[in-house]
Amino acid sequence: MSDMKRAAQALVETRVERFESAHPLDESRARLAAALERARVKPDASFVARWNDDGGRAILDAEFLPPRGVHGLLRAISVGMLVMVVASVYVVMATTEGAVRFLLPMCTVLVILGFPLFALGLNSQREARESRMRRAIRTALLDAEDRFAPPQRWPDED
Repeated sequence: MSDMKRAAQALVETRVERFESAHPLDESRARLAAALERARVKPDASFVARWNDDGGRAILDAEFLPPRGVHGLLRAISVGMLVMVVASVYVVMATTEGAVRFLLPMCTVLVILGFPLFALGLNSQREARESRMRRAIRTALLDAEDRFAPPQRWPDED
Protein backbone atom coordinates (compact mmCIF):
# COMPACT_ATOMS: atom_id res chain seq x y z
CA MET A 1 0.00 0.00 0.00
CA SER A 2 2.95 2.31 0.50
CA ASP A 3 3.52 2.46 -3.28
CA MET A 4 -0.01 3.73 -3.76
CA LYS A 5 0.49 6.34 -1.04
CA ARG A 6 3.78 7.45 -2.62
CA ALA A 7 2.13 7.71 -6.04
CA ALA A 8 -0.73 9.76 -4.64
CA GLN A 9 1.71 12.16 -2.95
CA ALA A 10 3.77 12.40 -6.16
CA LEU A 11 0.63 13.36 -8.06
CA VAL A 12 0.26 16.65 -6.19
CA GLU A 13 3.89 17.59 -5.47
CA THR A 14 6.08 20.13 -7.27
CA ARG A 15 9.39 18.90 -8.67
CA VAL A 16 12.38 21.05 -9.58
CA GLU A 17 15.32 19.79 -11.64
CA ARG A 18 18.45 21.62 -12.70
CA PHE A 19 20.13 21.15 -16.08
CA GLU A 20 23.42 22.73 -17.11
CA SER A 21 23.73 23.39 -20.80
CA ALA A 22 26.81 22.90 -22.94
CA HIS A 23 25.71 25.88 -25.04
CA PRO A 24 25.18 29.65 -24.60
CA LEU A 25 21.84 30.91 -23.25
CA ASP A 26 20.16 31.98 -26.51
CA GLU A 27 21.22 28.84 -28.34
CA SER A 28 20.06 26.69 -25.42
CA ARG A 29 16.59 28.26 -25.49
CA ALA A 30 16.29 27.66 -29.22
CA ARG A 31 17.55 24.08 -28.92
CA LEU A 32 15.11 23.36 -26.08
CA ALA A 33 12.14 24.70 -28.04
CA ALA A 34 13.12 22.59 -31.05
CA ALA A 35 13.64 19.46 -28.94
CA LEU A 36 10.27 19.82 -27.24
CA GLU A 37 8.61 20.28 -30.61
CA ARG A 38 10.33 17.16 -32.00
CA ALA A 39 9.25 15.22 -28.91
CA ARG A 40 5.67 16.42 -29.50
CA VAL A 41 5.50 17.77 -25.95
CA LYS A 42 3.90 21.16 -25.71
CA PRO A 43 4.88 23.01 -22.53
CA ASP A 44 1.86 24.24 -20.61
CA ALA A 45 1.20 25.77 -17.20
CA SER A 46 2.56 22.67 -15.47
CA PHE A 47 6.09 23.35 -16.78
CA VAL A 48 8.02 26.45 -15.73
CA ALA A 49 11.47 27.05 -17.22
CA ARG A 50 13.78 29.48 -15.42
CA TRP A 51 17.01 30.29 -17.22
CA ASN A 52 20.18 31.53 -15.51
CA ASP A 53 23.51 32.52 -17.07
CA ASP A 54 26.55 31.37 -15.12
CA GLY A 55 29.77 32.51 -16.75
CA GLY A 56 28.60 31.96 -20.30
CA ARG A 57 26.90 28.63 -19.55
CA ALA A 58 23.15 28.42 -19.47
CA ILE A 59 21.46 26.73 -16.54
CA LEU A 60 17.83 25.63 -16.73
CA ASP A 61 15.79 25.23 -13.56
CA ALA A 62 12.84 23.16 -14.75
CA GLU A 63 9.86 23.20 -12.40
CA PHE A 64 7.21 20.55 -12.92
CA LEU A 65 3.94 21.56 -11.26
CA PRO A 66 0.96 19.28 -10.65
CA PRO A 67 -1.51 19.23 -13.54
CA ARG A 68 -4.00 22.07 -13.40
CA GLY A 69 -7.25 21.08 -11.74
CA VAL A 70 -5.97 17.88 -10.12
CA HIS A 71 -6.53 19.22 -6.60
CA GLY A 72 -10.13 20.13 -7.40
CA LEU A 73 -10.74 16.80 -9.10
CA LEU A 74 -9.42 14.84 -6.12
CA ARG A 75 -11.50 16.90 -3.69
CA ALA A 76 -14.64 16.48 -5.79
CA ILE A 77 -14.14 12.73 -5.97
CA SER A 78 -13.57 12.60 -2.20
CA VAL A 79 -16.76 14.55 -1.52
CA GLY A 80 -18.64 12.32 -3.96
CA MET A 81 -17.40 9.21 -2.17
CA LEU A 82 -18.46 10.69 1.18
CA VAL A 83 -21.94 11.34 -0.19
CA MET A 84 -22.09 7.76 -1.49
CA VAL A 85 -21.08 6.38 1.93
CA VAL A 86 -23.71 8.48 3.72
CA ALA A 87 -26.37 7.49 1.18
CA SER A 88 -25.38 3.83 1.48
CA VAL A 89 -25.68 3.91 5.27
CA TYR A 90 -29.06 5.64 4.99
CA VAL A 91 -30.37 3.11 2.44
CA VAL A 92 -29.18 0.12 4.48
CA MET A 93 -30.72 1.53 7.69
CA ALA A 94 -34.04 2.29 5.96
CA THR A 95 -36.78 -0.28 6.39
CA THR A 96 -37.76 -0.31 2.73
CA GLU A 97 -36.90 -3.20 0.47
CA GLY A 98 -35.54 -2.98 -3.06
CA ALA A 99 -32.54 -3.31 -5.30
CA VAL A 100 -31.13 0.07 -4.24
CA ARG A 101 -30.53 -1.32 -0.77
CA PHE A 102 -27.99 -3.75 -2.29
CA LEU A 103 -26.71 -1.91 -5.36
CA LEU A 104 -25.79 1.45 -3.79
CA PRO A 105 -23.51 0.00 -1.08
CA MET A 106 -21.95 -2.36 -3.62
CA CYS A 107 -21.19 0.53 -6.00
CA THR A 108 -19.83 2.56 -3.08
CA VAL A 109 -17.39 -0.21 -2.16
CA LEU A 110 -16.28 -0.58 -5.78
CA VAL A 111 -15.68 3.17 -6.10
CA ILE A 112 -13.67 3.24 -2.88
CA LEU A 113 -11.57 0.28 -4.02
CA GLY A 114 -11.06 1.76 -7.48
CA PHE A 115 -10.02 5.24 -6.37
CA PRO A 116 -6.37 4.33 -5.61
CA LEU A 117 -6.06 2.82 -9.07
CA PHE A 118 -7.46 6.01 -10.58
CA ALA A 119 -4.91 8.11 -8.65
CA LEU A 120 -2.13 5.74 -9.73
CA GLY A 121 -3.19 6.15 -13.36
CA LEU A 122 -3.15 9.95 -13.10
CA ASN A 123 0.31 9.85 -11.53
CA SER A 124 1.58 7.48 -14.21
CA GLN A 125 0.36 9.84 -16.92
CA ARG A 126 2.11 12.78 -15.24
CA GLU A 127 5.39 10.86 -14.83
CA ALA A 128 5.35 9.76 -18.47
CA ARG A 129 4.90 13.33 -19.69
CA GLU A 130 7.66 14.64 -17.42
CA SER A 131 9.96 11.84 -18.51
CA ARG A 132 9.49 12.80 -22.18
CA MET A 133 10.22 16.42 -21.28
CA ARG A 134 13.37 15.50 -19.31
CA ARG A 135 14.66 13.42 -22.24
CA ALA A 136 14.02 16.31 -24.61
CA ILE A 137 15.83 18.71 -22.26
CA ARG A 138 18.84 16.41 -21.99
CA THR A 139 18.90 15.99 -25.75
CA ALA A 140 18.80 19.73 -26.33
CA LEU A 141 21.15 20.95 -23.62
CA LEU A 142 23.62 18.14 -23.09
CA ASP A 143 23.86 16.82 -26.66
CA ALA A 144 22.59 13.44 -25.50
CA GLU A 145 21.42 10.89 -28.01
CA ASP A 146 18.36 12.24 -29.82
CA ARG A 147 15.69 9.57 -29.39
CA PHE A 148 13.06 11.75 -30.99
CA ALA A 149 14.77 12.09 -34.34
CA PRO A 150 13.08 10.12 -37.10
CA PRO A 151 14.89 6.90 -38.01
CA GLN A 152 17.31 7.08 -40.90
CA ARG A 153 15.81 6.05 -44.19
CA TRP A 154 17.85 4.79 -47.07
CA PRO A 155 16.94 5.68 -50.68
CA ASP A 156 15.95 2.10 -51.52
CA GLU A 157 13.52 1.68 -48.59
CA ASP A 158 10.49 3.17 -50.33
